[in-house]
Amino acid sequence: MKKIILSILVISMVLVLVLGLTACNNNATPQGQLASIIGGLQYPQNHEVFEYDVLDTRDNSTGTYVVKLDAYTQGSNVPFGSSQITNADEGILIRGFLKFGNTEYETGCYYKIKSGTSFMVPAYSFRTQTVDGKLQFDLQASYEGSNFSFDRTIGEVKDSGKVKVSGSVVFDNNQMQQVLRSLTTFSNNVNLSFNMPLVSAKETTSTSLTASGGSVENVKVAYSDNNEAYKENGIPCYRISISRSTVVKGTSQTLFYSTNDIVCNGWKVKNPLVKIIEPYKDEADGNQYSKEYTLKTITIS
Repeated sequence: MKKIILSILVISMVLVLVLGLTACNNNATPQGQLASIIGGLQYPQNHEVFEYDVLDTRDNSTGTYVVKLDAYTQGSNVPFGSSQITNADEGILIRGFLKFGNTEYETGCYYKIKSGTSFMVPAYSFRTQTVDGKLQFDLQASYEGSNFSFDRTIGEVKDSGKVKVSGSVVFDNNQMQQVLRSLTTFSNNVNLSFNMPLVSAKETTSTSLTASGGSVENVKVAYSDNNEAYKENGIPCYRISISRSTVVKGTSQTLFYSTNDIVCNGWKVKNPLVKIIEPYKDEADGNQYSKEYTLKTITIS
């Protein structure tokens, strides 16, 4: 396993379920194709940034969410949270930054482009949550085959452990949405199943999820409002539902992907994620609400 220098890697996303996962077996769905999104011949950019407005429908409070993708060559030193991965394998770093009220979340996962016969293999993962600048949750983890090894801090309590993830298709709990962009079979009939470790403040387990759907609808967001090509009708998008089959059942997210590439400053961006709807139940009043993430800007280089 490559050397990773971990100082105080803080880790965790406490959105309702998964702001991310990524496949690691080339016999199934998207994992061999993420390289075609950035750093390849068709999409040569090495850096993509997506900025989203966030709305909580319970009280109309707002926040921001930023996703960054960076491609790295073999032997690179990769910034990773508060530390770095040294002499990394060729891969892609995907990070997410959510700020909502006085709470901030940061996630990151580094994916090897290839390991043996598998592609887009998750190697290292981190997540953090802070409230008023004080660390509330910290997770740092690495993958060894089907084992997800982690160090976790909840408040002042620290523990370590391993989660074994069953099944041939394993995803990381970071940025699954970006991996689904790589599907060459994106259509109105998507049906994908995958497994993932889930280590949070309340759970230490593995779970199974399914991405399904693909009906097309026009979506209006700030990005479309500011672009003539989409201003009138919005962006045609595939509607994909992510559902969890174990422990907590039901739809965890609805994702809307552009049906076509979007051209940004002369660069093609493959099937960008335009909108996320993430339902949740308020423990105080028992009602169902949602957080909605809508695309605001795209920056690539």
